[in-house]
Amino acid sequence: MKKSKMVVVALMMALLAVTGAFAQNVASDVHVDKGDMMVLGGIGYWWGGFGVSGGVELMLQKFNIPGFPLTMGVMALADLGFNGSGVGLSAAGMATLHWGLKAYKELPEFLQKFDWYLGLGVGAGIIPFGIGISSGGGTSYYFSDKLAIDAHSFYVYEFGGGGSDVGATIGIRLKL
Repeated sequence: MKKSKMVVVALMMALLAVTGAFAQNVASDVHVDKGDMMVLGGIGYWWGGFGVSGGVELMLQKFNIPGFPLTMGVMALADLGFNGSGVGLSAAGMATLHWGLKAYKELPEFLQKFDWYLGLGVGAGIIPFGIGISSGGGTSYYFSDKLAIDAHSFYVYEFGGGGSDVGATIGIRLKL
């Protein structure tokens, strides 16, 4: 798990370096703009089993930082996981930050279709019960202005029992 996180961080740093080279010709285009509402859902892998996940996200703010367009929103996610020891049900509410490559007009068109996001908030294990911190992130690849393939993961660390719930999901994201 630690090695895969290091690979993801290295890829993100490389992507930042590449897009920094194109920062002179950056538009203010973003995939998810202030006021956009999206639903997402899919199937995935949980520690020791499989499950389903779904959620909704509302974009609240767009930041026009020169060369680095960002949008901020709020997301609610829930997952239902099945493994050898039973069923797990978790939910989370997170603040999210999106960085889309659509604004970088000098990048190849297929790269401009990516939107990366991170989230941090509060989560709860419903089965078994526990409350704690939730974090997550993922990427969406937009086929059109409204439809994307979405791959994300979120983690709930439950303070009460020290338990945690991790889910990695692949599915769709749809703008309403």
